[in-house]
Amino acid sequence: MSRPGYSVSSSRYRYEMLALETERLRLSVLRKSEGARTAEYFINNRDFHKKYSQTHSEDYFTVPMQKKYLAYDCESFLEGSLVPLWISLKGDNRLIGRVSYFNFAYGGMMSCAVGYHLDKDHTGQGYMTEAIKGSMAFVFDEYKMHRIEAFILPDNEPSLKLIRNLGFHYEGQRKSYMHINGKYMDHVAFYILEDDVR
Repeated sequence: MSRPGYSVSSSRYRYEMLALETERLRLSVLRKSEGARTAEYFINNRDFHKKYSQTHSEDYFTVPMQKKYLAYDCESFLEGSLVPLWISLKGDNRLIGRVSYFNFAYGGMMSCAVGYHLDKDHTGQGYMTEAIKGSMAFVFDEYKMHRIEAFILPDNEPSLKLIRNLGFHYEGQRKSYMHINGKYMDHVAFYILEDDVR
């Protein structure tokens, strides 16, 4: 029996490899044809995301580079090593965020990590909570994961509040974990287990 909070869409657009639906959202694995849409999203949110995002070069914000990233997303999704879900409102083509599952470890571990970001004009409305709840249920169901991890900058209060409200447990710190806004930064580590999400 599937966990509540999502459904796999029975009708996909030609540019989607997978589509999930929650109450208000559509979560899609996008094909490389959608590079203009993802580039627009990143350009619009460049300053907003800068403080908490990994360091990117200038070409990251171009359509050709975004097409390369989307091609990589699709290849990795087919391999079972990445679930890259772009978020849009139902009935609206504009991208408002992304939630991704990565670092998949199978066998004795059955774990992965989650990362996410949201459009500056769509914060504070519960969209990311809804997106993570639904997609996390899907990942536990479809990929049979036992554990999902999240790593957050210590001063990112909105993200810390979000992840705690979703039921993640504090685990400790990851020293010098990721290159953020020009330097390697420590992150706070959290985890959630499959039995926590029913």
